[in-house]
Amino acid sequence: MVMSGTDTRPNVLPCAVVVRSFRPASRLGSWLGRLFGEDRVVARIALLFALSELVTLGWDLPGSHGWDNDGVAPRDFFGGLANNLAPGHAHRYPLLHYLVLAVPSLPVLVVTALAGPLTADAVRERILSVPSMTALSIVAKLVAAAMATLSLVVLARIVRRTAGQRAARFAAVFVATNLTFAFYGRVSNLDVPYLFWTVLALDRLLDVAETRRPSAHYAFGALAALSVATKDQAYASYVLLAPVYLYVSLRGRAAGERRHAFLTIGKAALVTLVVYGFASGALLNPTGFARRVAELRGPASQDWRMYSNDAAGLLANLRAAFTRQPAYFWPLPVLALAYAGGILATFRAPAAPLTSRVLVHAPFLAGLGNLVFFALLVGRAEHRFLLTFGFFLSAYGGIACDALLGVTRSPRLRTALSAVLTAALSFAGLSSFAAHLTQLRDARWEVTRFLARLPAGSTVETYGLVVYQPHFDVSARSPYRVVRAGPETPRARNPLVGATELKAAIADAPLRRPDVLVVSEGFANAYLARNEQSGAPSSTVVRSRRNDAPTASFVTRAVTDDLAGYRQVLVARPTLPAWASALGLRPVRIQSTTGSSLWVLARTNGSERERGRSTSSGLR
Repeated sequence: MVMSGTDTRPNVLPCAVVVRSFRPASRLGSWLGRLFGEDRVVARIALLFALSELVTLGWDLPGSHGWDNDGVAPRDFFGGLANNLAPGHAHRYPLLHYLVLAVPSLPVLVVTALAGPLTADAVRERILSVPSMTALSIVAKLVAAAMATLSLVVLARIVRRTAGQRAARFAAVFVATNLTFAFYGRVSNLDVPYLFWTVLALDRLLDVAETRRPSAHYAFGALAALSVATKDQAYASYVLLAPVYLYVSLRGRAAGERRHAFLTIGKAALVTLVVYGFASGALLNPTGFARRVAELRGPASQDWRMYSNDAAGLLANLRAAFTRQPAYFWPLPVLALAYAGGILATFRAPAAPLTSRVLVHAPFLAGLGNLVFFALLVGRAEHRFLLTFGFFLSAYGGIACDALLGVTRSPRLRTALSAVLTAALSFAGLSSFAAHLTQLRDARWEVTRFLARLPAGSTVETYGLVVYQPHFDVSARSPYRVVRAGPETPRARNPLVGATELKAAIADAPLRRPDVLVVSEGFANAYLARNEQSGAPSSTVVRSRRNDAPTASFVTRAVTDDLAGYRQVLVARPTLPAWASALGLRPVRIQSTTGSSLWVLARTNGSERERGRSTSSGLR
């Protein structure tokens, strides 16, 4: 990497630079053209990745609710805007991405609002209708897919700038075949959007090192702020990058230049704070921001931590974080190649400038920071908590492949090695595609088809979050009506449109005598003793639910087909096509919703309990 001297141009006001840097449409097209034009091979890889993400864009559509657990669309969109802006109110996520989604969603909302009577109840009913909610889901998922695709291209650009073109192309393939990144790149969760701003900030960090221009400093700070204003956990990626930023900003400065450098760093910090204050909603709603921070530091993180806050818990968390990576990222041989690339990045070019050797590790430091200062801090090791680490690890898979081909001088051996690498990455891509297949054959559609055949006038009772539920038919032609029961007040629930919301003990379902019970695995898992006996870690919330003996007994009896007065008539499980199973692929389970099963029970007639044969039996 070539380093230039100190920038001697007049220092531009940082806010003016930021505003000029983020002019919307006038610069976006030219920036995209330059970005994709830098390497046509990477551009083609990105295009294939984007097209593959569209395969399951509508896996949970049409519907008035989505199946993205913790996703922001379609329902959370409104709460995200309202609660971030209403004084004293708080929301679990910052403001920025809701504003991003509001722009392309505005035509849908305006047309829907004006399509009938303008009373509050009528507008609300139209907004929550299937067509409107489906449109909002599509918008959110298209935005996520676009951000995922751009993240791939920008990471490849970073690798090209620090390790060369061939390494960048392989890094792009590693990103595209990363199962967790690909999954979250097509749902409405905020994990890929915040990663998008983070990788843009990292690219600007290289500009800081190369040019030392104040504008690069301000852009780096602004983009870092936007990532944290999208999802708070993004802060962790900058903990280990901060020393790198200071190093590249100050290294080689003469004593007289350091004052100027520190002044620029101070202005960049001010830009970061101001951009974050507005983009997150903190300056617009300071009391709500303080309330949200308190919630994040307390119940939102501590009640859901899976590992104890001690040395034993930390070790268990670390073990899970690393042993799960072959299932979360790539098959073990490909994963090992990525780690080997991290080692090679240290030793492959000892003659290179020290700054270059530091910056080639910047992606790893961003990922490691997120792992250590977020995932381990909150005691979690599920897919999305390791997403950032896996994404940035992709860079070193590219470096490893480049190094292997670089030391091979024989054309035949290089061809053979290229074929082996292609086969390994192709299998990684196929393993990642198993998540697509799991979504396309989601068990909830089987339940939806089963319910459509119920006798007219049937009552269906269900439980738990809307993300666990099939799309019930709530039209006037539906043969059944839906009741959702639970101990909490209906106002505390994300509404299941068309259902009767009932505050009642779940265990009393046999006394209410609904015709059909629908029990989802995502809801049931918290109550099943089998999970406790397996030794798997569980959060405070899950343990408290398991201590609810009546509900736990009801759920256990329902899923084991031992509930008095009811028999299982359907156990819907995720399946893959025969060819995928023959290749050793299995359904992918993510976030208690993707790859989960459902149990459907029907009320028996007469005093003697009937036992019909289920379509499947036993527990997973």
